[in-house]
Parts: sequence; structure tokens; C-alpha cells
Amino acid sequence: MTAMTQWPAVRLLAEAVAPRSGAIEAAGRLPADVVADLRASGIPALWLPAELGGAEAAAVDVVDMVGTLAAADGSAGWCAAVAVGTNAVAAYLPAGGAREIFASPAVLSGGSFNPAGRATVDGDGTLRLRGRWGFGSGVSHSDWMAGACLLVDADGELLLSPEGRPEARLAFFPAADVTVHDTWHTSGLRATASHDYEVVDLEVPAPHTMTFAFSPWAAGAMWRMPPMPLFFAPLAAVAIGIARGAVDDLIALARTKTPYRSARRLAERDVAQAMVAQADAATRSARAFLVETLDGLAAAAAAGKEVSVQERAVARLAVVNAAQAGRTAVDLCFEAAGTTALFEDHPLQRRHRDIHAIGQHVVLAFPGLETVGRVLFGLEPDTPLL
Repeated sequence: MTAMTQWPAVRLLAEAVAPRSGAIEAAGRLPADVVADLRASGIPALWLPAELGGAEAAAVDVVDMVGTLAAADGSAGWCAAVAVGTNAVAAYLPAGGAREIFASPAVLSGGSFNPAGRATVDGDGTLRLRGRWGFGSGVSHSDWMAGACLLVDADGELLLSPEGRPEARLAFFPAADVTVHDTWHTSGLRATASHDYEVVDLEVPAPHTMTFAFSPWAAGAMWRMPPMPLFFAPLAAVAIGIARGAVDDLIALARTKTPYRSARRLAERDVAQAMVAQADAATRSARAFLVETLDGLAAAAAAGKEVSVQERAVARLAVVNAAQAGRTAVDLCFEAAGTTALFEDHPLQRRHRDIHAIGQHVVLAFPGLETVGRVLFGLEPDTPLL
């Protein structure tokens, strides 16, 4: 399925989800019919290798499709983004394992790169894994979950690489094998079901595990890009989509609302006009920066060029900037809407909570700018998340 053929299904899904957003949030998870439509939309296959039936879609399509769904419902957009980013890991798993896990391009996966697990290794490479991971977005509907772990010996001591670093693996295991702990009670993104998940003494075959060297087996040029932007950019697209939805909400409200003790509609007030213009500019510029950066990385990969640390840092900047700009845009719309936005039945209230929840994510939060600033100043980065 190409990006061109996916667009109608994504738009239909967004149109169906938007009027149900309040009920979806109240349920705390995506309904089964929405999950089925998400699978059918082609979104999970956007960044799957072509060898697995994936679209290997252009950045603009990924950003705009995920953003379209996020504008309809922040939690649905977030779950879609997690699936896109986690499914992209298929290109770096052993090829045989990837074909087993992603036997269908409609597979949904989620997981965590946080090495909260511990595993011993059998002689055939099988991991015996235990661990509990937080923020398991989509664990209620995913087919597979991933969890990072550190390797230990029989006594529980960490195994070290020749360079003296702990040996780490990323393991994929069926979602049916995890114990879900009901921990996700939050102000925003309530329907992402981002609960803790746990496995105890689980056998994971070697082909379902990978190191963090990210050596791709898939032939597409996009897999020669730095991998982190592939995992993080869909999350940034959610912020852009929520912001776009907030701008649209404010425009619709301003056409009919006459604020208390005012003779003019909200749309006729100078301050509201300036605020919606600022919000629109923040949203558009964040999208343009993100797409431009991803397109640049893709062009470099297609030409076989090495991507510098500075270029990787700018990619991280585009991701963090999208979250920060999205929050600025939503805050402007929320404030301009006045007391109307305080009520639970108005979408701006939900968007306001969702965008602030997104801004707390470790990849999208403000401290990520410190890493970028270090690189811009010519210092070594303080994280491998580039």
C-alpha cells in the first residue's frame, strides 16, 4: 500500500474518531473498532521495510498522516505514532525475526528503549528475560511489545563489552505474554493505555532480539538514515497535529462566540486575531522544520553521505521544537478561547492537557535542547539519542 492509497483511509479514520474523542478518553484506551480501522488505514506500515510490505513513506506523508489523526484525537494519534516508530525497528532486527514478528503490515507494536530489564543468554542466543517497563503506550491493543534490557551472568552481574560498557539488547515478545499493571492515570493522553508492563523469566529467541548497533538488513535507502529520527519524528507529528486541531477549534469558536461584556464576536477582537495568527505560524513552522530536516537526512542517505553529529543534533532539535511550538500554539488558543476552553466537553480543554503531557516525554521535553546546544557549541553530546 502506497502513501497515496493510504490517505483516504487515514482521513476516514480521523473523521470517525473526532466526534468520539471524549468517549475514547473516558474509556482509557482505543476501542476495538478504532484499532481495527487503524490497522486497515496502513499507518502501521508507513515505516516498515518494503520487504515486509511496508510503504517506506516520505517524511511529509508520515508527519501529515499521524498529524491528521492526532488533530482528531491526541491519544489515537499518539498510539499511531508509537506504532510507526516501533515498527521501523523491523529494519534492524535479524531478518528472519523481523519476518516472523511483522508477518503482516498491519501488525501493531510498542515498547521502551529504557533498559529496565535484565536477561541471561543461553548457548543458542535465547534470552531469559525479566523486567518491568513504564510508559507502554498501546499495550492494550499491540500485538508485540519491545523492552530493552541489560545482559547479566548467572549471578546477576552485568556483562560488559570490550569497551567496558554494559551489554544491552532490545527484545520483542508477544503482548499476550506480558502482565499489564494499571498505572496510567494522568491528566493527558489518557486513552493511550501507557501502563507499566512486565515479564518474568520469559524466553525470547535470538532472532527476536537486537543490539543497539542498528545495522539494517533492509535494502531501502531510508534505513541508512540515522535511526533515532525515525523513532522520534512520528511523536513530534502528534504535537503538530494537536496544535493544528487547536487552531481549527479556536477559529470555529471565534466565529460564533461573543465574549462576556463585549459587543463584538471573538473573531473581531484584535487580541484574538493576533493570538490565532501566532498559533498558526508556530504550527506551520514546526511542521516545515521537521519535514525539511527529515527530507535532508533522507537525501543524504540516498546519496550515501555520512550524516554529521551536527546534522543529527538538528534533527533532534526539529523534534523537540515541534513539541515546544505545539504547546505554545495550544496555549495561545486555549487562552484566546476564554472560559469556554475550561469545560470538559470542549475539545480545547482536552488538547491543552494532551499537549502538556506530550511535552513531558523524555524525547520531546525542553531539556533535549541542552543536548542540541552542546553540539552547536562544539561539545560532545551528552546522550546517545541522536
